Amino acid sequence: MRKSYRLLVFLTSIALQLFGIGLLSIILEFSLLELFSDWSFLLLLPFILLCVEEVYVWAKNGKRSDFSEFIFILYCFFLIFFVTKDFLTSLMGAFSLYLWVGVWELRHYPVINKILMISLITYTVVFIMGIISFYLDDAFFLNTALAFSFWIILILGFLFFGRKYLIVWRFMSPQYLTLFLYIIGWLVVVFINQYTPINFLDYIYLVLIFVNIFIYFTSGIFLDKLLGIKRVKDKKINEIVNNVKRDINIKGKIKTGFGEYPILNAMAYGPIFDRRIAIIAEDINNIPKDELRGIVAHELAHIKGNHTLILALITIGDLVVRMFLGIPATMYDYTFGDPQLPLIYFILINIGIYVILYFFVRILEGFADLKAKRSGYEIELAKALYNLESFYATGREIGLNTMLLCEEKITNENQMLDYMETAKYLNNSMINPSRFSLLSNFLNSHPLTFHRLATILDKKNSIKPAKEALLPLLCLRRSKQRKYANVFLDARQKIQQIATKKFKEHFQIDDITLFLEEINRKERYKMDFGEAFLFQHLISKEIIIGTLMDIQFNDNICEPESYVVQVFKNGEIKALETSLYSKKRICFENTYILNNQRLMLKDIELLDSNTKAHYIFSDIHGNIEKKAVNKTKLTYPLEFIESFEDHEIFLKQKGEIDILKCRSITSDQNNKIIITLDSNSALDPNDNPHLVTIDLDEIIIFPYRVQFSITNKTKLKKSARILLEWIYKTNQRTYFYLKKPVNNIEVGYIKEIINTSINSSLKKHSFEELNNMIKIKILTIFKEIKEIEVSQIDMISFKYKTGMIQKREELSIFTKLFYKLLKKLNQESIIFQ
Repeated sequence: MRKSYRLLVFLTSIALQLFGIGLLSIILEFSLLELFSDWSFLLLLPFILLCVEEVYVWAKNGKRSDFSEFIFILYCFFLIFFVTKDFLTSLMGAFSLYLWVGVWELRHYPVINKILMISLITYTVVFIMGIISFYLDDAFFLNTALAFSFWIILILGFLFFGRKYLIVWRFMSPQYLTLFLYIIGWLVVVFINQYTPINFLDYIYLVLIFVNIFIYFTSGIFLDKLLGIKRVKDKKINEIVNNVKRDINIKGKIKTGFGEYPILNAMAYGPIFDRRIAIIAEDINNIPKDELRGIVAHELAHIKGNHTLILALITIGDLVVRMFLGIPATMYDYTFGDPQLPLIYFILINIGIYVILYFFVRILEGFADLKAKRSGYEIELAKALYNLESFYATGREIGLNTMLLCEEKITNENQMLDYMETAKYLNNSMINPSRFSLLSNFLNSHPLTFHRLATILDKKNSIKPAKEALLPLLCLRRSKQRKYANVFLDARQKIQQIATKKFKEHFQIDDITLFLEEINRKERYKMDFGEAFLFQHLISKEIIIGTLMDIQFNDNICEPESYVVQVFKNGEIKALETSLYSKKRICFENTYILNNQRLMLKDIELLDSNTKAHYIFSDIHGNIEKKAVNKTKLTYPLEFIESFEDHEIFLKQKGEIDILKCRSITSDQNNKIIITLDSNSALDPNDNPHLVTIDLDEIIIFPYRVQFSITNKTKLKKSARILLEWIYKTNQRTYFYLKKPVNNIEVGYIKEIINTSINSSLKKHSFEELNNMIKIKILTIFKEIKEIEVSQIDMISFKYKTGMIQKREELSIFTKLFYKLLKKLNQESIIFQ
C-alpha cells in the first residue's frame, strides 16, 4: 500500500476513534465530564493513544511494529470493558477480535490455523453471548457459553483432527472426557423438576455425586468406545503385560487395549471389577519392548493402588466440600441454576481448588512411579519418559506438539534434533529449571518429567511422592534449586546414561562426539572463541575467569559439550560442563556505560573462596570503583561497536533488511558515537552507493544474531534476494524456519539459488508467484541436499560478528518499553541506550 494511502488510513483511524467515543457517549448517555470521570474510560484512554500511535508507525514505515498485537488486544479488552463492565466478556472479546487477524495471517500453516479456528469460534461464541447478556442485563447467556466452552473446543477439535485431538494433548485426562455426564445430570434434574412438587435443584450435589459414581462404574466401556480402544490379541504384548502384572503383584484379570495414535503412552482406567489399561502407539508391531514394560508397569501400579477409585473419591469429596461451603458444584450451575456467587469469583476459586486437587493427583502419580521402580522397572520407565518428552519437544510447555496432529511424518533428522534438545532440557532442568516450566505444572495431573526422572532414579529414595508433588513450588526459589540439584546428582548421571543409550540405539549412532563433529556443532560457538568470560557454577557458585578456547564434545547426549577454558589465574586448561556453568562475556580494558557513566573494566576481584567477586572499574579521572558481580549487569562495551568497522551490518527498516558496510565509528565533541554506513556492499549492482550516518543513541542493536521474516509484503527483489545471495556467498550456517507444522526447520548452508534474476516481466507476477520462481538448494548439517521454495520459508536466522540494527524512530512506544524491559532481564540480548 502506498504511503499516501497509509496516511489516509491513519487519519481515518483517528476520526473513527473520535466518532466512536462520541457515539458511545450518546448511546450510554454520558456527558463529556461523566466520560472522563469514568474509571474504565481512564483505563481505556492510554490504549486509545497507543493504538493510534501504532497505526501511525505502520503508516510511516509500511510495516506494523513487532508488538502491535499486544496493544490491539489490550485496546479491545478495555474498550469492551468500558462498555460492558464485565471482565470475562472483555477478555473473550479481545482474543476473539485478535484471532480474526491471526487466523488470516497464519492461513499458510494448516494445523496451527485449525487450532486457532477452534479458539476463534469458542471465544467468539462466548463474546457474542456476553454482549447479549449485557444488552438483556441477564448473565444467563454468558454463563451458559462459558460452561459449554470446553465442549465446544473438544467437539471442534474432534471434527478437525479426529480422536487424536483428545489423546495428544498432554494435559488431557480420561476423566475430562466423561464430564459431559454432568450435563446430563443437570438436564435430568431440570426436566424432573418441572413435573414434580419436589425442588430437585436443592439436591443437585447429591445428583452429581451419583453421576460420579455412575462415571466410575461405566468408565471402562465408555472410554473404549470414545477413543476407539480395541482388545489386544498380540501374544507378545499380552505376555509382556502379564509378566509385568506378576511383578507388580496384581491378581485377577486386566483387560489390555490398544489405541492407534502418533505417540507412545498408556492409561489405566475402569472400576475395580473391570480394570483396564490402554496402550497408545502409532504401530502395535513397532513398540520398543523395554519402554512398553516401563509404561505398562506405571499404569498397572495405578491399578494396584486402586488409583481410579481414589480419584473418584477425591472428586466426590470435592463435591461434598462444595456442598457444605455453598460453592457451586460446576459451571453448569450458572446455566441451570441460580448461584449467588458471581461467575468470575467461582472461576478464581475453582482454579485454587484444582491447584489443591492436582497436588493429590500428582501424589498418586508419584506412588505409581515408586511402585514401578520397586518392581524393577525404573530403567524402562525412565527410558519411556525420555521418549515421551521427546514427542512433545518444543511444545512441552503448552502440552501439545502440532506435529502430532499432522499426517506428514517427522523426518529422522528432525526427530534427532528433538531428542537432542529434550535430553539437554531434562539434564539442565534438574539443575536450573525455568520458572515457566515450574508454574505450568500447578494445573497438571502429572509431575514434571525431570522431577519424575530425578525421583525414579534416586537410589536413596529421598524424594517421597508428596515432596515430589510440591517440587514445582519449592524450586521457584533459586536456593532450593541449588539444594535439589545436589540431591538429583546421581539421578542426573543415570538419565545421562539412559538417554545416551536410547539415542544411540534409536538413531544407530556409535559415537556422539563423532556425530557432533560431523554436524559441525562447534560453529554455534564461533562468536565466543577467544573471548573472555566469567563462568559461575550454578550449584556451588564457584567463579572461574578465563578465555573460551574451544568446545569439547562428550559421548553424552544430555551433556554433549563442555567449555574448554584457559583460566586467567594460572593458565590452566579446564573443561567445564555447559549445563553446570553460566557465562558472562567480559572485556578487560574496555569501556562500559553504567548508569550513564563511562567506566573501564580493569580487573575482577574474587572473594569468599571464589564464590563472590567484584568488578574493578576506573572512571575517566582514574578513580577506582568496585561493583558486585551479582548486582551488576554488564552490557556490551563500546569497543564491541567499534569492532563493526569494515564489516557488514544488517539494517532492519520498514520490514526489510539492508546489508550495509560499516566504514567508520567516530565520536563527536559531545562524546556521541557516530556510525557511518555504506550501501556499496549490497549485492545488487543496480543500487547506487551512498553513505549514511547514524547516532548510536538513535538505534538499537541485536548483537551477533540476524533474523529476517519473509512475508507476503516482502519486496523480494531487494531484501530477500540480496540477503539470500549474501548468505550464499559468505557460506553462513543458517536456520530456515518453514511454513509447516512438522519438519519445519532446516539447518545448513545455501549451495545454489535458482532463478534469482529479476527482470521487468516479473512485475506482472504476485509475491507468491515470484517466490515460487525462486528456490534454494541447501546442504544440511546432516550432509543432505534439499531444495526449498522461498515461498515456504517463514524466517531465516544466522549469527554474524556484528548483528542487526534498527532505528528507534521506527519503533512504537510500546516496543521501546518492551526492549527496555528485555535489556534489564538479559543484557546480552540487546544494546539499547
